[in-house]
Order: sequence, then structure tokens, then C-alpha cells
Amino acid sequence: MKQVFFLLVFTIGFIFSGCKKTKEQAGGPGGETDPEKIQKEKEEELLPKGKPYTVEAIDMKMEWIPPGRFTMGSHPSEVGHQLEEETLHMVIHSQGFWMGAYEVNQKQFLQLMGENPSTFQDENMPAHKVDWHDALEFCEILTDQEKRDKRIPDNWKFNLPTEAQWEYACRADATTAYHFGNSVDDLARFCWFNDNSKGSPKPVGLKRPNDWGLYDIHGNVGEWCYDWYGKRYPPDRSVDPITEKGSEKKVFRGGTYTDIPERCRSAHRHKIEPDTRNPWIGFRVVLTNLY
Repeated sequence: MKQVFFLLVFTIGFIFSGCKKTKEQAGGPGGETDPEKIQKEKEEELLPKGKPYTVEAIDMKMEWIPPGRFTMGSHPSEVGHQLEEETLHMVIHSQGFWMGAYEVNQKQFLQLMGENPSTFQDENMPAHKVDWHDALEFCEILTDQEKRDKRIPDNWKFNLPTEAQWEYACRADATTAYHFGNSVDDLARFCWFNDNSKGSPKPVGLKRPNDWGLYDIHGNVGEWCYDWYGKRYPPDRSVDPITEKGSEKKVFRGGTYTDIPERCRSAHRHKIEPDTRNPWIGFRVVLTNLY
């Protein structure tokens, strides 16, 4: 009788032990082969969120922009306010992303695109006289290169920032006209505009950055955004919004070396046809997994 009892206990223990092992091998919740967990670990290894990131192949430094929410647009009382900024509304960024610390420079553009169309030639100046399609192609080529060499996960890519991403990153949690406050007197410490540029763009990174490490965000060259221009923003409390085609024009943001101070504000919106090539428009890129 004792032999039967011990044999029964041994058999039950063996069955439960086998079940537990099988569950782990099958990749159940918390199991070592859980595909979702493995994917996140691979992403974190390649792209450690919360830290600066450098695209080594073209020496492009990028800053981490955390998830969060902010009020987009400007109040009618803000000096320089435009009607299309009037719809103050909350935007929610559900996930963080990386944004170029600097505008894409001519050396980087030449390296990937094989040409430099810029009017003012200097490898450290922002690439300019590029249209929206050129800027997007740069992002696509960079994405293909980095994925081919397994330096970024398959579900991440380089792209132009959405208008909401751009303003959120520019403000860096500030609610004032500029990321540093409301005083025009301080503008020259942070950007190149009509008062100090002497009629040309300047090498990137010579001025002070904003609190999230972004240089020339208020002025040097304007920066293409991914969105089409819409007369109105997406609705209040939009999550990761992208403005769909509401006109024949694309958005570019940030002041330029030709602009007056009011056009360098965080909320100021520029619009122009996507095939336009001007010496005062360039771009910076984001690394995102959202669109």
C-alpha cells in the first residue's frame, strides 16, 4: 500500500513539473520566450529610451523627447499671434521619440543624398534649398540603411516630425512665446533671425539649446514637418495627431534667418507648397515608431 501511495505522489509531481516547464517553453506570461517581452528587450538594447542617441554612420546626435501632454497654439493676447493659432487645445504624446539635436547639416545631406543643393555652402550649415520630398527621402534612405545594418528595430523609422511633435519639442514644457520666456531681448542668445543673421544661415549649434537639448529650434532655417497644413488643428485632447490633407500646402516650423522675432515663436505656423526649394528652409528628423 505504501509503495502505491509513493508511486502516486511521484507521478503527480512529475506531471506538474512537466506542465510548468511546458508553460515556460511555450512563452506564457512572464515566460522566457514571450515574443512581446523579447521584442521590447531587443528594442531597449538598440534604443535605450530616455537617453541621447547618436546615428554613428552620419554623426547625427539626437535627444530623447519624453511622452507627455501640452497646450498647442497661442492665446490671442500673445504678441505676433495669428488666427490659425487661436484654437488652443491639448495634445497628448503617448510615446516618446528622438529628435535631432541639430538641423540636418550639409555634410550629412551630401553623405546620404549624393548632392548638396544649398545656396550658402558650408558643411556645418544646415542643408537648405531642399523641398519636402527631398527631406522625406533623406529620412527613408537613413531608415533603410540603419535597418539593413540592424541598428534600429524594424518598427522604428526616421521621419519628419509632425507639427505637434515639433511644437512640443520646441517648447520643452514651456508655455511662453519662446521656450525661454516672452522677452524678445533674449532671442539672440538662442537663434539666428533677421536682426543678427546678416542675411545668411549659420553653422548649426552656435547658440544655446532649449531645455531638451535642441539647438536652433527658434531660428536659423525653417524646418519641414510631416503634416499637411490645415486651417484648424485636430480636436482637443488629440493623441499623436497628424493633420490630414486640408490644403495643397505643407507645414514648416521654426523661425528663419530672414524672420522678425514674432515669426520665431513656438506657436508660429508657416505653410508652403511641398515642392518649394528656398534657401531659408531645411529640416531636422525624428526617430519614431508611430507613423
